[in-house]
Amino acid sequence: MSTKLQNESLVQLAEQFSDRDELLNAIDQLLSEQKLSNQVLKEEFERLNVIIDLIPNTISWVNRDMTYFGVNQALAETCGFTPAEFVGKTIGFHTQETFFHEFVTELFKSSSNTFYRELVATIGGVEHTYLVSGTKLKDKDKAVVIGVDISELTQLKGHAAFTEKLATLGEIFAGIIHDINNPLMMIEGNVKRIRKRVNDEEVLDILNKIEMGSKKISKIVSGIKVYIRQDGEQPFEEEVFGKILEDATIICENKLKDKNVTLRIDPRLNDIKLNCHFTQIFQVFVNLISNSVDAINGLQEKWIDIGLIEDSTTPDILKIKFMDSGHGIPVEIQEKIFNAFFTTKGRGVGSGLGLSLCKKILEAHKGSLSIDNLADNTTFIISLKK
Repeated sequence: MSTKLQNESLVQLAEQFSDRDELLNAIDQLLSEQKLSNQVLKEEFERLNVIIDLIPNTISWVNRDMTYFGVNQALAETCGFTPAEFVGKTIGFHTQETFFHEFVTELFKSSSNTFYRELVATIGGVEHTYLVSGTKLKDKDKAVVIGVDISELTQLKGHAAFTEKLATLGEIFAGIIHDINNPLMMIEGNVKRIRKRVNDEEVLDILNKIEMGSKKISKIVSGIKVYIRQDGEQPFEEEVFGKILEDATIICENKLKDKNVTLRIDPRLNDIKLNCHFTQIFQVFVNLISNSVDAINGLQEKWIDIGLIEDSTTPDILKIKFMDSGHGIPVEIQEKIFNAFFTTKGRGVGSGLGLSLCKKILEAHKGSLSIDNLADNTTFIISLKK
């Protein structure tokens, strides 16, 4: 209550009460009500502060002189400071980019009270995309700026466009594969016909090399065909696990050779039969092999072992140990590596979808993908229902 309002109230009370004691009692009651009102306002303010700090969006209060006079907990935590450390600091001090400083400058120059913009900034070594809204307060020398982190939405939008392109490429490749298979069949047929008509050892040796090359191309084409095939809602079928691994190895063969990585597969896996989507389990092993090659690329020893785990307590579950020569996964990121878009690789190297996709595929097969922290090297345990 303002001093003027208090004085007016006291005058009214003085006119209303002729008795001094009655007047004093009335004044005491008025002051008590004022104290109660202040307490209510204080409690409401504290509740509002709690709500503001619980909001995941970043909120900052800024001055026309380009300094902060307050921020919420979300902004402070994102930048690695406390809210108090922002007060009086220049806008955007927490990042090397000048986007936020420029945004507030334009906000105060604008004839409009509210200003919007999409900004990209690197904070704490992580790139964020924000949808930022700034609104000038009544005195026009202060404003509130709210940022909504839309990084994941932006990535999803890009991923959707990328997926659409992949689908188109899949259709193109399907046509190319069909065109490749025809001449391959013709080559193999003609090799057999020529072999029947000649006895020259040198010519037969050349024919054998042509046939081997043709079969090699056929295997590669077969692997690509599996990779682009869409199973959709098709039912599970009984598949030979060794064939799945063989096709996955063919797809990864060049990458393994380029990085000098040795791949060892437990021969006991070859004849195991499994009810599954062939393509999806194939994709799991292509992703795991590819991820391992990238992870161990800088090491002196580079190998990947895929082995069978025998467990008599779960005869209906196929357990596979997928181990590489890496030195394990840091505990602090173990929970994150199965999240979509999380990646430890550099920009443009990985999308962060590999392990997330593997986990979802295996769970759809009533299986699981987990990390074995007791192993000496980086090890994943794959469980699949037979």
